Amino acid sequence: MSQENINEKESEAWMDNLIIEDTLQKENIPFYQYSEFKDIKSISGNVYKATFKTSQKTVALKCISLNDKLTLENLINEIKRHRKLEIHDSILRFYGITKQENNNSYMIILEYSNNGSLRQYLKTNFQKLDWNAKLNLAKQIADILSFLHSNDIIHGKLNSENILIHNGIIKFNVFGLTKIMPESLRFLINVLDPIEYIDPQYLEIFNTIDRNKSSDIFKNNNSYMIILEYSNNGSLRQYLKTNFQKLDWNAKLNLAKQIADILSFLHSNDIIHGKLNSENILIHNGIIKFNVFGLTKIMPESLRFLINVLDPIEYIDPQYLEIFNTIDRNKSSDIFSLGIILWEISSGTPPFEMESLSNRDLLNNIVKGKREMVIPGTPPKYKEIYSDCWDHNRNSRPSISQVVKNLSEIVITDEIVEFVTPQSQPHNVTDEIISVGLEKLNIQNIELEVHSDPHYVDKPSEVEVFIKNLFEFFNDVFKKQSQRIHTIMIKNYIIKRKMNPVEILYEMISHPSHSWFTSMIGFFYMNGIGTVTDDKMAFKFFSRAANDTSFSNSLSLIKLYNINKEFGTMFLADMHLNGLGGKKDTKKAFQIYSKLANEGSLTALTEVADCYLNGSGVEKNNEKAFELYLKSAEKGILAQYRVGLCYMEGIGTPKDEAKGFQWYLKAALAGNIDAMCTIAYCYNNGVGIAEDEKESFKWYLKAAEKGDPIAQYNLGNNYENGYGVNKSRVKSFERFKKAAEYNDIDGQYKVGKFFYEGFGTNKDIVKAIYWLNKATENGNIDSQKLLEKIINKIK
Repeated sequence: MSQENINEKESEAWMDNLIIEDTLQKENIPFYQYSEFKDIKSISGNVYKATFKTSQKTVALKCISLNDKLTLENLINEIKRHRKLEIHDSILRFYGITKQENNNSYMIILEYSNNGSLRQYLKTNFQKLDWNAKLNLAKQIADILSFLHSNDIIHGKLNSENILIHNGIIKFNVFGLTKIMPESLRFLINVLDPIEYIDPQYLEIFNTIDRNKSSDIFKNNNSYMIILEYSNNGSLRQYLKTNFQKLDWNAKLNLAKQIADILSFLHSNDIIHGKLNSENILIHNGIIKFNVFGLTKIMPESLRFLINVLDPIEYIDPQYLEIFNTIDRNKSSDIFSLGIILWEISSGTPPFEMESLSNRDLLNNIVKGKREMVIPGTPPKYKEIYSDCWDHNRNSRPSISQVVKNLSEIVITDEIVEFVTPQSQPHNVTDEIISVGLEKLNIQNIELEVHSDPHYVDKPSEVEVFIKNLFEFFNDVFKKQSQRIHTIMIKNYIIKRKMNPVEILYEMISHPSHSWFTSMIGFFYMNGIGTVTDDKMAFKFFSRAANDTSFSNSLSLIKLYNINKEFGTMFLADMHLNGLGGKKDTKKAFQIYSKLANEGSLTALTEVADCYLNGSGVEKNNEKAFELYLKSAEKGILAQYRVGLCYMEGIGTPKDEAKGFQWYLKAALAGNIDAMCTIAYCYNNGVGIAEDEKESFKWYLKAAEKGDPIAQYNLGNNYENGYGVNKSRVKSFERFKKAAEYNDIDGQYKVGKFFYEGFGTNKDIVKAIYWLNKATENGNIDSQKLLEKIINKIK
């Protein structure tokens, strides 16, 4: 290289550095000369320990890349975000930027932690740590994680080597964590090691992708068609259904080998099938045939890389990588990692340290539910917390706020701690919480058997009894309450009885005779109880309930079958009405409601009246709606509330607030929660009855006791302002918080405001931001304004 070229490159580098340092100055980012440091020593990789010559302060220097304008802008944005987080004492401080003199490499200057990582700290000090000390570490970690989550920041790499300790105090380095990874594969590559801390939802690739089959739709107008070889035995699924009794194991094995051989051929050509299931595998004269036209995708370089990391790659749906942008920001993933860390604190050793398995084998075992054993002497409540955190199903894990709360409730005494006898094998979560079974159970392809009567054992199990009681409660809720409260009441019923919704759903699906509660299984899927929301699965179970032809000699079971059939049919109509699980069809919904109403269903009759009221699937007719409400109200509680509404609003009948109130009261006394809240409103505002704040408070209290978030919010308002009850800041806060926990938006705003002001609770800026963020995300304008005010003060 000529001297001229060298001088030109040096000139370009000098100009680049000048631009960088000028930009840093404009953004008020401190820049220090490398000569201002002494005793610079490598700690690990690209991180160094150094001391300021003037202040003698020890800091950490970390190399960064500033190759172009984009990386500089990203760095500046990261620093701005980091400054907002530094209000928390346990977030490592950012001091500025420096540049190595010998190679022009830039470095960020961070607070130094003298005790190293949590793993190092535990290894060195574990014998000296009692349970109060361990619990203190756990609470600190949970508190910092709660702060991050309240700011919508996911750590993503939470493990004991990334948590630091300074003078015994937990410190988090979040610099660089707030970036959104532009490539989903980068996330996988970065987190794959250590595997012990990775959310198993990342690892269980096969079950996270919805394997809905697709079909080609041919149109007659100017459409072209491809001509393919015909397979006379149809699909593999059809073939097995027809010939299974004739197939010995040699024949079965032969089919398996053929499929494997074809798939091997595809993969050797870097082709992924992408839709591999028994309906897409064809058979001609007993010979396997693959139709790969339009199904296959060329394997990208990123997937080729994964072949060396994950096994078996052949079955991974290529769409899986597309979901990492969602998964890597999921807070529950941090919760899983936290659970592992909490266990590690109790043991003093890294998870699975004694295992000789490869990463791939360990990955597979974690997916199957493998977890570490409980350490003897661990407080039972502590064990419960981390077990909940590492639940396989992310929807069953607690929020970070719940973890913080649960940890704060643990009190370590001098009493003997309950010992748990170590098992000979590592604890397998699938034995207790059957979420893995739910994931792995390919329910779409299961033929759900219908029996004439449930085959109970002589003494029904606790779960069987619970399911029967739950179904009876489900029936009561369905007949008495509006849809807005259904899910809340069912969830409360399960929680109050300390049952696991994931296990309940699995038990219902796998029950030898579930035909009398298939509508409830569909309800769980439709509302995401014990599983992710899945409208298609809900539709399938509702259809089974609606078309059930089971019979029984037991009068009680006949009653259950009939109720289940009614519910299934009603929910199917609801899904058609709202376009859930398929195309919206209000006319079909109206037809289903009408047919069911003609068979004697009062609930369906009320829905028919709703259709006339709203003009759904039929011409709008308020008079007809009122007439049908009145007819259904003779025995139907839901219709009684609707009649009250009609009188109050003058819908289909002359307005009469006094009559409206009486119908509301009738429904409220029968247990309808909406009516209770409306009665409270009437008393509070003198609508149809004389104003009476104490009576208003009483009715809100009745509704709140049944779990209604609207009633909880109004009680909070009553306690705050002294409406019908003595003022109480503490009770006001408690009621608002209950409403907020049920996702009441106004309640979330109030809780955030109260935490900010210290009204009825201790002032807590972190929790204030958390709740105000939730309210803002849900569309509360007041919350957004207060949040902006708080953030501006922090800046």
